[in-house]
Amino acid sequence: MNRRYFVGVALAALLGLAGCGNGDSEPKASGDRETVEAYITALNERDTEALLELDGATGPTAERDAEKIVEEKGGRGLKIEDIRIDYDFGPDVGSAKIIAKDSKGADYRESLTITRDDGKWYLTVLPAPTQGQEGKKTAGTNKPSDGTGPSKSMSG
Repeated sequence: MNRRYFVGVALAALLGLAGCGNGDSEPKASGDRETVEAYITALNERDTEALLELDGATGPTAERDAEKIVEEKGGRGLKIEDIRIDYDFGPDVGSAKIIAKDSKGADYRESLTITRDDGKWYLTVLPAPTQGQEGKKTAGTNKPSDGTGPSKSMSG
């Protein structure tokens, strides 16, 4: 009887420990929050090189994009009030939501994608490259043709 009681108590304890997680699915990796903080520092210091490093982008187009971001958002004396990072796509991809105030007290909010590659965190700061997109036409939005000519609107 003692043995049976002991096994029951031990099993209950193990099940209790297995369920003791805090319900937080967020990875506890260091570097994600620091990467977001480095982004705000780069904006405040108007540092295009730091933006490029945080994004991982290279080349003249990326440099121009980083300069444009610094012109638009840089040098405002942003003070972080909150950073929330949600990992909706697994432990290596998430969204970073930044809430800050500038030196004049105006609210600043921004959401960026954060990714981990080979142990290092990156932010998607710059717009996606559009290489090879020049001269391409967008797809039409007309109704598909019935095969007998240009698409036509049919009545009821």
